[in-house]
Amino acid sequence: MAIPGEPYDDALLALHEHAMAALPAGTRWFDAHTHIGHNDPDGLTATADELLAGLDRAGHHRALAFPMHEPDGYREANDEALRAAAASDGRLVALVRVDPKAEGALAEARRGLEAGAAGIKLHPRSDAFGLPHPMVEELVAAAAQEGRIVLLHAGRGIPCLGEATVDLAASYPRAHLVLAHAGISDLGLLASAAAELPNLFFDTSWWQADDLIQLFATIPPGRILHASDMPYGGGRMATVTTVRPALEAGLGPDALAAIAGGQLERILAGEAPLDLGPPPGRPPAPRLEARRAMAYLTAATQMAFGQTDPDEPLALARLACQHIDEDPALDAVDALCAAAQQALTARDPDTSQERWPGIHELLAAHLVAGTPRAGLPT
Repeated sequence: MAIPGEPYDDALLALHEHAMAALPAGTRWFDAHTHIGHNDPDGLTATADELLAGLDRAGHHRALAFPMHEPDGYREANDEALRAAAASDGRLVALVRVDPKAEGALAEARRGLEAGAAGIKLHPRSDAFGLPHPMVEELVAAAAQEGRIVLLHAGRGIPCLGEATVDLAASYPRAHLVLAHAGISDLGLLASAAAELPNLFFDTSWWQADDLIQLFATIPPGRILHASDMPYGGGRMATVTTVRPALEAGLGPDALAAIAGGQLERILAGEAPLDLGPPPGRPPAPRLEARRAMAYLTAATQMAFGQTDPDEPLALARLACQHIDEDPALDAVDALCAAAQQALTARDPDTSQERWPGIHELLAAHLVAGTPRAGLPT
């Protein structure tokens, strides 16, 4: 069984435990974004048992689960997600996925909702549709009838996504619209709409520190939901990518507990979402050495995700960490960079099963560089 993150996220254990300790005791984590599937062209797969093991590995409790990309259609994949949820003792909650261009899309969504799905997942990029789209509006209307969730992929290459989602949220106030991946495609345009629309949400399934800090600094905390994107990321990494940017932006324990899972629990229970007040505003920027390291680490991370050797930007990131005064955060960034170099050097391409060697250390270094106010493990 391939548990998301295992064993490579052992490098994050101290940061994960430090992040978990920032939340109130007894916080129940509810991951808003995980996948089940076997046929995605990108090659990743996940079973329900693997998702549950990934939750356990991170000390998390529940997750929304929905199909990965299925080139041959979603009916069987939706059935698998629904069966997994039914067999999970409440730990997995299914969303059904549909392609709005496919024949019978609305009927398939309604079938899933009637079978107990908590909502609908839409992926404009992989299913190749644009917004606004008349069938998407019908799907949102169907979700709104029961106060359900509609989660939309929000990466690059989706023109008008933010504007169209805002219009849908305004038109169907009983639907809960969630922009995945921190809404990065249109994040800079959505702060005022998020403040005005209590049914417009964002999940945290993303990795770039500045994007996440902007999310927590400019979007009301009651509109943000913790998410991992398993199996693309593991639960431990997601803990760190949710908590450290939130702390950097100045959020406190009560807001963190709601983001970690309390708000999603309320939505699924049919309760009004908590109003956690306005966003805290932009925090001070990290020192210039850390900014330089972040720039190089962003480049190194992108190269590692593309399975290209990130040695040059990683070496430059370490050089950027040099300083003549005392700075434990920069020292921690440099140590994580060194660990990434070691992981890359030690990997045997003929035997290693790691898809992105060194990625956990790179992501952790990048996040620590960008979040000095979040503190460090002792």
